[in-house]
Amino acid sequence: MKAPAFDAVLDFPLKEGAAEFRGEAAFLGGTVPSWFLEYGIPGRKRTPFVRVITEGPVDVRWADPFEVRTASGQALGRGKCLFPGAPSSQEWKPAKRKAVLARLELGEKDMILALADLGGLKGLNGEDLEPFCRLTRSRIESSARALEEEGRVRILGFTPLRLVSQSCLDFLRGRIVSFLVQFHKGHPSQRGAPMEKLEKKFEAPKTVLVLALRLLAKEGRAVEDAGIFRLPDFRIPLSIPDEETLATLEAMVLSGEIGTVTLDEIRDKLKLTEGTLQTLMAVLAERKKIVQGIDGFILHQRWLDEIIAKIRASGKRELTVADFKAMTRLSRKYSIPLLELLDSMGVTRRKGSVRDIL
Repeated sequence: MKAPAFDAVLDFPLKEGAAEFRGEAAFLGGTVPSWFLEYGIPGRKRTPFVRVITEGPVDVRWADPFEVRTASGQALGRGKCLFPGAPSSQEWKPAKRKAVLARLELGEKDMILALADLGGLKGLNGEDLEPFCRLTRSRIESSARALEEEGRVRILGFTPLRLVSQSCLDFLRGRIVSFLVQFHKGHPSQRGAPMEKLEKKFEAPKTVLVLALRLLAKEGRAVEDAGIFRLPDFRIPLSIPDEETLATLEAMVLSGEIGTVTLDEIRDKLKLTEGTLQTLMAVLAERKKIVQGIDGFILHQRWLDEIIAKIRASGKRELTVADFKAMTRLSRKYSIPLLELLDSMGVTRRKGSVRDIL
């Protein structure tokens, strides 16, 4: 990276009371007049961290060695670049700089992990490392794989390489759980938070957000149902009259004409407000009693399970619309959207005018 300033570590202490001096930085490609400014970090007197400001841009990258000389050319010791184009003192507080440079000093894997942490939830892209260090792509990928095996990063892709640090991912997971706690308190009549709400709340790439949610589900700390996320112990609170209405509602769905009813039919018969109906439907979905099909049809889960069992027990490898109508006694009006629902569930797969039974 060509930059007029970079952070480095020296293998010799500066003179007592001399926090900066003018001299030369001698690289393999040539010598450049430079200012050396010690950061004055406690505990780093013998091998100080310094900011090197050169007279003009210099092609320097992480781990590049150089010799430090006086303005007259006398050798004083050696240095090693740690952060080419490092942020200024106004951008970084001393404690942050000390922590970052200490990690960059350790080696390849620690350098990659430190940059991944700096990238936050956006993570680290392989192309960002090319101007930062001289490691080959294969070597960077090898170090990234080793870090993933150690549980310190998660690799999101290889073409190009993209990774996020485990610590940033853990932080996001904690924030998601806290958000769901508050969401349930503020919206007790809703099953949970939709994916769109989470995307709006957290400024994270969708791949990172999805990974965090998947890990929470695997650990049993969150539950996902049709794009709705909730805490595992959350249940929509209902009164005794609501429970009685719910039982009537479930019976209506189950006994509806050929297993299907519409929201309008339910609302008219039970004389419910739209908000109350939506809450009760959410409870039935949460309890795995109903499934909402294409075009707003509401199907009872038990009825749908029976249809799926019938299809798989038919011994057929393919299913036509006519076969499905005969099997279910559904009209074409109901058959087509229900078949599309079964396609989305992975029970069938459309192939021209027929469907494969999976």
